Amino acid sequence: MLAAYFGGGLFCGILFAAAAVSVIHFAVKRSRAVICAVGLLWGIAVMTGHLEFYCKPITEFGGKTVRAEFVVNEVSMLSGGTKEYTVEMNLAGRKALVGITDSEKFEVGDRVNAVVELSYSDSDDMLQNLADGVLLSGEISELITVKSGSAGISSVIRGLRGRMVEMISGNIFGSGGELALAMLLGEDSALSPMLREKLKICGAAHYTAVSGSHFALFAAVLLGALPEKRRHAKQAVSLLFAPAAVIFFGPSPSVLRASVMFLLYSLAPIFYRKADTLNSLCIAVAVIGTFSPGTILDTGFAMSVFGVFGAGVVGTEVSKKLCMLLPDKVKKLSPAVTALSVSVCALICTSPISVFAFKGISLMGAVSSVILMPLMTVSVIFMIPLGITGMSLFALPVDIAMRVAAAVVEFFGGIRGLWLTLDFGFAWVLAAGCVLALSAAAFGNMKTLWFSGKCIVVLSAVSLFISLTVCERRSEVRFIGNYSTGAAVIFEEKEAVVFISGSGTGLATSVSRTMREHGAVKIACIAAFDADYGGALAIRELSKMTDIDIVYSNRVVQTLLDEMNVRTVPEGSRLSVSGVTLASAKFSDKETSADIVLYNGRLTKEPESPARYAVYFSSSEKEMPKNWHNARRDRDFYIRLENGMKNISVIQ
Repeated sequence: MLAAYFGGGLFCGILFAAAAVSVIHFAVKRSRAVICAVGLLWGIAVMTGHLEFYCKPITEFGGKTVRAEFVVNEVSMLSGGTKEYTVEMNLAGRKALVGITDSEKFEVGDRVNAVVELSYSDSDDMLQNLADGVLLSGEISELITVKSGSAGISSVIRGLRGRMVEMISGNIFGSGGELALAMLLGEDSALSPMLREKLKICGAAHYTAVSGSHFALFAAVLLGALPEKRRHAKQAVSLLFAPAAVIFFGPSPSVLRASVMFLLYSLAPIFYRKADTLNSLCIAVAVIGTFSPGTILDTGFAMSVFGVFGAGVVGTEVSKKLCMLLPDKVKKLSPAVTALSVSVCALICTSPISVFAFKGISLMGAVSSVILMPLMTVSVIFMIPLGITGMSLFALPVDIAMRVAAAVVEFFGGIRGLWLTLDFGFAWVLAAGCVLALSAAAFGNMKTLWFSGKCIVVLSAVSLFISLTVCERRSEVRFIGNYSTGAAVIFEEKEAVVFISGSGTGLATSVSRTMREHGAVKIACIAAFDADYGGALAIRELSKMTDIDIVYSNRVVQTLLDEMNVRTVPEGSRLSVSGVTLASAKFSDKETSADIVLYNGRLTKEPESPARYAVYFSSSEKEMPKNWHNARRDRDFYIRLENGMKNISVIQ
């Protein structure tokens, strides 16, 4: 399915023909390998059909205005009091998900009749849009009728979730409360940017995505409340739990994967079968991929699948072999060895996805996972009676556990050096090699285990060496931004200099992410000559994510950041870093001169600039003069600098 999406027509046709020939060949020989060939053939056919017969007709509605009745599936809050709704409507006889931003107060389940102006989703994010199933965005121009969602079991389950969210929010505060909502209920929107970044650095971000561990914990608490003699009742509850959990947590790809696997595990005893993790995982991926092909492109789904494969399949086998090697005197350490080895296997198996999507891995991921799992278990046990009874007494253990979890995240997440940057092109290939070697170790004998271990050590050492070499020699400028403001992040080894053009509002998360992806652990200088109050808040937010030596800005920023080393400079100043000058300007300004000029505001007509590199951020597809670069469209654009000492000065 991935080959059908990324490969293109010719490559996909060749692969499809090869798969068809393989099916016939293995079928004639009656080989069990025929199932692999059928899977390849089926995956290409499903994804190609999905793109051609579903996605293409729906995206043709972009730019049109339609009157439609739709159902609200999901609601999320945006800044300024507006909400973003994911709604399901019928377009050309096909059910389509549309993202609508509006200030109307709709609830999940509401049936709305309205005139909607449809537009294309941002093509830069089309990969994620296809993964979410939201191919169009829309705006309501005329609201006709709104009918409340019908009452039923789904409303009761959603009400229980809302009650739990309310109980946690009302009884657990600070970082612990944010973590409780994210880790226990999957409400990752509750996380502050600072905490979200620290979760990534310490390798615990996967706990904020609902997966099999949430299912197992919730099911264990609910089934544990039933007497052992009620075997049939337990089986009935198990079968009902999977669809109920999808309603409770929301139908995200990782939740659907976990629900299908849980359902298979629950059905196995009824049919006198032994539940098998690998078979259940493969069936879940096949079922979800068939009925929702775009899910295959979702990063969270991929991390979930490879995480289960690493922990539940590979980790189980590897831990058994390692425990067999323990001397009799230390056999008592077997549980600790099992827990750590399973966590390490999950980390290794998810590393290709992490490297591809996040440009690196956390060196603390295995340890933080082992520490946080017991805390999460305790919290789930007490959170369910807290949500059902509303008794604040049950909130105390949850509060203590989440405070400890927040302290762990704060400590490890504050050490930016724990994130190993792997942003060179073939890093994911080395990571995939580790996964293959680990899989061989799991399914092979002891001799294979030792050989695979050596391969993993060599591949890891090569990755580490290349990463450190690249970081030590890095001297370049990368660009981030949105439609109204932008920034140039100058990397010199493991330090960064940040030059902000325009207000600087909302850039903190993007700056921190760019630093993490490219190996910078601190900011030597921020230059934000035109920053406003929102930009000052962004700088303060950024200071909680990383160390900042000095800030050059105006008096507005100095007043708000009086605890930081802020030096005021006149607006319109330029920054010089190792002989390269940077300046900020609006699109209407045709005279600002510097080596690099970052333009902000709206592009209304073809601009002119005397700069060597004129950089702007826009979704426009206009063709620009040779020295102009649209950093929003060309996200891989960066400028290499000459290696040397980093000399910083402000030119007024």
